[in-house]
Amino acid sequence: MILDGKKLADKILNNLEREIKEKQLRLKLAVVLVGKDEVSKIYVEKKKQACQRVGIGFELFEFAQDISEEELEKQVKEIGERRDISAVVVQLPLADHIDADRILSMIPQEKDVEGFVSDIDSPMVLAVQGLLKEYDLSLENKDILIIGRGKLVGKPIAKWLEKKDIPFNIIDKSEKDISSFTQKADVIITGTGSPELIKEDMVKEGVVIIDAGTCKIQDKIVGDVNFEKVCKKAKCITPCIGGVGPLNIACLLQNILKLKN
Repeated sequence: MILDGKKLADKILNNLEREIKEKQLRLKLAVVLVGKDEVSKIYVEKKKQACQRVGIGFELFEFAQDISEEELEKQVKEIGERRDISAVVVQLPLADHIDADRILSMIPQEKDVEGFVSDIDSPMVLAVQGLLKEYDLSLENKDILIIGRGKLVGKPIAKWLEKKDIPFNIIDKSEKDISSFTQKADVIITGTGSPELIKEDMVKEGVVIIDAGTCKIQDKIVGDVNFEKVCKKAKCITPCIGGVGPLNIACLLQNILKLKN
């Protein structure tokens, strides 16, 4: 079964559009983009399109890859202080010479829609919760594996499972023997951005896979999972396009309204 994140995202966006119109809300999302990473640019464009669809303003702030940490810190702070901006997103990943935690800390708590400096639920956690609920999938008594410890997927998912007291394993993409973990897992949630890291022989029959990893190979967008092969063994799986991504963006916009209520 294909886990259709786009279908669920459309429901959320339709509800947001209705609420924004009814309450005559004036909202704006600011996105900070550093460098010219192709996948980041695609996600920024998707955020812009979603904002336009529901009636949320959108403003993009682009900076060169070699911007200094101090200058970026200053810019994000100034953006966050603007009264016409409701929410601020710093598109990750940032360049290696920049301390992402330091930059993210410049976002005011009341404008943080990703849960980095505020207590609001991570859009990725909300997306995963939404898929599990929509398709009636339980995590109880399951061998759960998270691949990747990034700020957008691995860390928030791990924090959420810990809060719910649900046991899980978490590994990096650099793990020497990933197969020893993936072959036992009933549920795999991955977000490393490593193209087709998970192959067909690395998973067991009936596995549930939520693939939140994205990268671009030539002109093709691929995920962490070799979808065409692995989907033959999986009970449920998200596609690289139309899976977690649209739902994550819809949940991010949903958080803008939560911050204002």
